[in-house]
Amino acid sequence: MKKYTQLLIVLLLVLAVIGVATNNSAWAGAVPRSQNAVVDAQSGIANLLQSGPITVTATGSYNVEGVCSFDMEVKGTGVEVKGDARIPLKESEKIPFNGQEDEKLAFPGCHFVHSKDGKVVKELDSKDGNGKVCFGTNLTLKTQIYFYYDKEFGDSVWAPLPTSINANGVACASAPYSGVYMPATRPYLPEEPGYGQYSLVNPGPNPGGSVVPPPSELTITKSGTYAIGGICAFIIEYKVEKLSDEVHVHHPTEGNDVIEFPFDGGQLDLPGCHIIHYEDSLLVDQMTPVKGNWGICFAARPNKDMTIYFYRDLQDDSDVPPIGPWVPLESTTENGLVCAPVTEYSGVYAPVEK
Repeated sequence: MKKYTQLLIVLLLVLAVIGVATNNSAWAGAVPRSQNAVVDAQSGIANLLQSGPITVTATGSYNVEGVCSFDMEVKGTGVEVKGDARIPLKESEKIPFNGQEDEKLAFPGCHFVHSKDGKVVKELDSKDGNGKVCFGTNLTLKTQIYFYYDKEFGDSVWAPLPTSINANGVACASAPYSGVYMPATRPYLPEEPGYGQYSLVNPGPNPGGSVVPPPSELTITKSGTYAIGGICAFIIEYKVEKLSDEVHVHHPTEGNDVIEFPFDGGQLDLPGCHIIHYEDSLLVDQMTPVKGNWGICFAARPNKDMTIYFYRDLQDDSDVPPIGPWVPLESTTENGLVCAPVTEYSGVYAPVEK
């Protein structure tokens, strides 16, 4: 308990230094990002972890619950776009997906509903406005954005959209349709441009412009505060040398649907974040406070009692199965964030609301 209290003090001091924003509304503007996606002081964690959907009626750039960004140019009158990232996984899995071999959808996605003069439309006319959706990606994989129409417009399938990817690993596509958008990834083929070009999961610096979700996967070797895919913020204070951490967004299609969450524990908000500790480049199941302090923050749902849970898991592709059960951590909610000390174990972390 003592070490948790000490780490909470460290967390709150770090959050105070980086200037956490205190509102949970949609925001616009560029998100600076360093080489290792460390959170810059002028942006703050709260700007990267959005807890609510968006309603767009004016030209601008918007972060959609930390999962994607949405750039909108409004041209006509009576135009409105609602966006969120709360599509039930079971619904999206029912939609036929006929992507290329080895291509897999990367959950979660973003959902947009376009309206004109108060009426929902299947497709927004270009004379009324242009929308663009962007997702952070892993540069070592080839990314294609797909979409399907909302069910009120009839049966649909996942359809590929023309996708552009810049050097920072941001994949973008036009988003004029009312429906669900999601990236799909696959390994580069040897004959394709880009094959073998990237050896790091960390994108380079963001040149500015649109709102950019942080990378969904990082290898961390220095103390600091890092944003992971807009889903969580990871706070590290290394006390000894030769330590590192791999952190990535952990989606519902991975191991956390194997470890059953207690039905009376509350609502588990997925995706979570998977943290794997290393020392001297060797995977470590358990660290000690003598070697460092680790903390994690998620966006807190308004008017909810929030607690961060975790379960032990070495790595997704390990032959060692994950070790349950889900365990609650001593959590503190402040300034729109729920934070907790990360245990010394490698594992999966996610917020729970009641």
